[in-house]
Amino acid sequence: MNRRTIPFGYKFENGCVVVDESTADIVKEIFKRYLAGESMLNISGLLNNLHIEYRPGTTGWNKARIKRILENKKYLGDEDYPQVISEDIAFRADEIRETRNKQKGVNKDELIYHLDAQTICPCCGTVMKRRFDPRTKIHGRWKCQSNDCRKLVAITDEVMLSDITEMLYSLIKHPDRIHIPIEDECINLEAMKIENDIRRMLDNRLINKDKVRDKLLKSAAITYTGLPNKKYEAQRLINMFVNYSPSDTFPLDLFNKAVERISFDNNDNVIITLINGQIIRKEQTYAAS
Repeated sequence: MNRRTIPFGYKFENGCVVVDESTADIVKEIFKRYLAGESMLNISGLLNNLHIEYRPGTTGWNKARIKRILENKKYLGDEDYPQVISEDIAFRADEIRETRNKQKGVNKDELIYHLDAQTICPCCGTVMKRRFDPRTKIHGRWKCQSNDCRKLVAITDEVMLSDITEMLYSLIKHPDRIHIPIEDECINLEAMKIENDIRRMLDNRLINKDKVRDKLLKSAAITYTGLPNKKYEAQRLINMFVNYSPSDTFPLDLFNKAVERISFDNNDNVIITLINGQIIRKEQTYAAS
């Protein structure tokens, strides 16, 4: 076997190829960082900054060398090379590399990339990522990031944005569909005590205006703090939709203020969740029309 072609992470010992623990740890770290989302360029820069030698006396790490390590199947082990990387890690690295190659032609200025709300998997609750695959009939796909789930929803950006627009415009037309929760109004004993103090102070002939003002401010602060958050959020939502002026474009500003997350139902239809926790489905828009 040619000694010059032995991959990084191995060494010769008594005429056999064995794992070189010091450099094999670097190989494992490269895979670990790549699976965590770091780019090949960033990984190579880190190794150069740490003065990790690619060969004795050489620290010239670059993207191509990182790529060769990530693609080298010898690390899985065979009759000549002992195993350094598990099949699962190698498979996941291949999958990430393939996905990134497909995304090179993606235009990040497209509207779909400006939606602030995350898309959540309906099966496991994990974040879903949009993937572009030009080989498929429907190029846009939303894929669950959980390795245990991998739910996949094939839907074009046009259909997704159109469905969301329809749901939002239905709420613009019928803001009364936003639920205001019924909550018990709790009596704040401290606020009641302060209000009684204010009444007594006002009944006094000699009114201390500064003390009355301080009591009023304290009472208002306590009362405001006790306001139910859910009711406040619902009323704020209603005001958003009532005051919104429809146009011919996707209501991006309204969406980013009013929608907390996107998901899908059992039939892969788009659903949205508002910031007050209310779920809106497309079929509800027909009922409200």
